[in-house]
Amino acid sequence: MSTPARRGTSHGWRIGSLAGTPVYLGRSWPLIAVLIVVVFGPNLARADRGPAYGYLLAAGYAVLLLVSVLVHEAAHALVAQWRGHPVSRIVADVWGGHTVYDATRSSPGTTALVAVVGPLSNLLLAAVVWGVRALTTNETALTLLGIVAFANLLVGLFNLLPGLPLDGGQIVSALVWRATGSRGRGLVAAGWLGRVVAVLTVAWFAVRPLVEGRAPEIFDIVWPVAIAFFLWQGATAAVRAGHIQEVTSGLATDVLEPVVLVAGSTTVSEVETAVSQGVHVAAADPAGWPLGLVDAASAVGVPEEARGRTAVASVTIAQPVSWVVALADDAVLTDLIRVMSERDLSQAVVIDEATRDVRGLATAERINAVVGAELGRRGRR
Repeated sequence: MSTPARRGTSHGWRIGSLAGTPVYLGRSWPLIAVLIVVVFGPNLARADRGPAYGYLLAAGYAVLLLVSVLVHEAAHALVAQWRGHPVSRIVADVWGGHTVYDATRSSPGTTALVAVVGPLSNLLLAAVVWGVRALTTNETALTLLGIVAFANLLVGLFNLLPGLPLDGGQIVSALVWRATGSRGRGLVAAGWLGRVVAVLTVAWFAVRPLVEGRAPEIFDIVWPVAIAFFLWQGATAAVRAGHIQEVTSGLATDVLEPVVLVAGSTTVSEVETAVSQGVHVAAADPAGWPLGLVDAASAVGVPEEARGRTAVASVTIAQPVSWVVALADDAVLTDLIRVMSERDLSQAVVIDEATRDVRGLATAERINAVVGAELGRRGRR
């Protein structure tokens, strides 16, 4: 269902929704629309149609291109929802568009399926538009529909190239993931292929004219370089994400720090030794639920003569209920990071999902240190 356009957010201007998913027109889209009109307008001009004809035709193409982008992204979104993954937004921007969905519990098959439907929707749209073109005799419509059909064919085929951040790269990533059992290796492999695609894009559009013995036009250079820059950036991000995925594929328990759980009525003197040794102490309510961490500085600051009658609850920094994270015994670090990120936690008490026993304390500082050290050891920072 369509909704009125609203004032822009960080994602752009909301122009509607699809199956409950907000659809945004990115702030960069007007730039690409103006560029299309300026570049293609003069080339589409007709002496017998007036000076504005070419620009109006180019503006029509820009609108239909936006529709093509939204069809592509809608295909991604609908299949992701069908496979049980929440979709947070669809955005049409200067690079075409993107659909953001929660893929943390995805599988290789679902990842590949969500990826492939985007380019296939463009190829199908190209065929439909070409069929409609065959039914018309209007010269303007023939020109406009021909351009749109060709653009969808080109976009569909280009997006199937085997390198991230293109959809074809998602398919390659899923295949490597399925073959190796490692999602990180899939991202790294597809990211490196994306870099190859970026270089070949420049070579094909910018170097090919030189090989053919003609000087490349400015259009032959600017567009390929811009596209290649976008591809290289996305591919590099994919490679790094893959390395992080590999590093965080170990057990979540490997990064946990010891934590002692005591009743809130326990006195400071009873935990004095643990606090002085740097051991984390968490205070619990009468039912045994962790309420917060004992602040070491505050505990040490309690006068010695008062420590025997001062409850640790009085020197405890309270935490939200969500700071207690239940994980399966075989949960990996990626799972822990995801939960802490979703709950916006900088620290969390981790308990066993089955037994409810306290496993340890997870802190963002400790996780960042472990992940950073491992990336540094591998030379992949």
